[in-house]
Amino acid sequence: DGIRALVRSRGLGDVYKRQFKFCEAGLKFTFKISGSLEINGRQNVPSDKSVISVSNHLSIIDPALCATAVSKEPRFLAKKELFRFPVSIFLKFYGAFPLNRGRVDISAFQWAKNQLSSKNNSLLIFPEGTRSKDQRIKRGYNGATLLAIDTESIILPMGIYGTERITNYLQFLFPSKKVTVNIGEPFRVTNLPQKKNKEIYDLVTMEIMKRISSLLPENYRDIELDNSK
Repeated sequence: DGIRALVRSRGLGDVYKRQFKFCEAGLKFTFKISGSLEINGRQNVPSDKSVISVSNHLSIIDPALCATAVSKEPRFLAKKELFRFPVSIFLKFYGAFPLNRGRVDISAFQWAKNQLSSKNNSLLIFPEGTRSKDQRIKRGYNGATLLAIDTESIILPMGIYGTERITNYLQFLFPSKKVTVNIGEPFRVTNLPQKKNKEIYDLVTMEIMKRISSLLPENYRDIELDNSK
């Protein structure tokens, strides 16, 4: 109860911040001794500013690796079904908030807005909404777009690959895989008409997905997405 009270009063606070740093160091160590983790484009991460990090999604380990790549205090939305002991502990260390999928979750959207009002957070969103079953990136949903427009936040595109072969939590300890995370140039959504509609949101989401796709090898891309206007 004491820890919960501290977290409620101070966000992640010193408790979760230390726990995240511990997890981050542990993950880097496991990849160093049993695997390979290459992170490119760290110079693109804005300093002292909160960002919406957007990435393709291949594996359960993606949130942890994306958080490590950006190296800001992480926040992300995860389906509420995952919040069961002991996985819930790991999720909270990485700043996760339960999301009700299949309907509009106003509380999750408001929570996400609040995280972006802080100085140096990374709110991670997987626009595809779920893991790709064939490793190729798919069209995204408009959640990240709506949030970016509403908060005027910086969007940081990321492409991750190699994690599709990590399929259970035990592999966090012995990943034995080569994983690459590419971080693209940050951007903001600007020059939009005052009156917005779904077509506008769809176009912005398409641009987000194209930027993510450009950070991936060809066999992870979607031809229709790359060729769409």
